[in-house]
Amino acid sequence: MSFVNIVKKYEEFTELTPEIMHELIDRITVHAPEGGRGNRTQQVDITFRFKVVTATATADFKQYYVRRKAV
Repeated sequence: MSFVNIVKKYEEFTELTPEIMHELIDRITVHAPEGGRGNRTQQVDITFRFKVVTATATADFKQYYVRRKAV
């Protein structure tokens, strides 16, 4: 199936399902965390099929630890 056909198929989806992920994403790379407990970040790369785009996100764990302590 071509990129255009897949995008048209999921043009207005409301939920990200495993089926959609398998059709759109080639690979997800989770890098090792960097920094210590109070200043920890972790990079995640998402490579989409058809080499259209690659997305990179960096998670900052500072907010996670603040929320976790409050609970």
